[in-house]
Amino acid sequence: MRLRCLLLLIVLTCAFSAVCTAAQDDEDNYFTGNVVESAPDHLKVSRVLQGKTEEHVFRMTAATKVEQGRIRLRERVTVRFVSGDDGDTAILVIVRPTSTQQRKK
Repeated sequence: MRLRCLLLLIVLTCAFSAVCTAAQDDEDNYFTGNVVESAPDHLKVSRVLQGKTEEHVFRMTAATKVEQGRIRLRERVTVRFVSGDDGDTAILVIVRPTSTQQRKK
């Protein structure tokens, strides 16, 4: 009886571990930077970290939501995205107001 309980515990632990690992792979990612290129099907965002410039291209779909304004060149944005076989797809784009836009309000 103890052996069966121990085996059941091991099997359940392994199953739980596999589910947790799969859930971590599906987590959303975030990327913040300035818009370099904007098109109906993609968005290119650039940022500088520790003196190195990073550019990231995101697929835009009909399901992609845009909050707090319009996407324009050189506008600061935060992109929530998921990675897939065909690249990174934007789920949400939050347009960050500039300091002059904040003062007007």
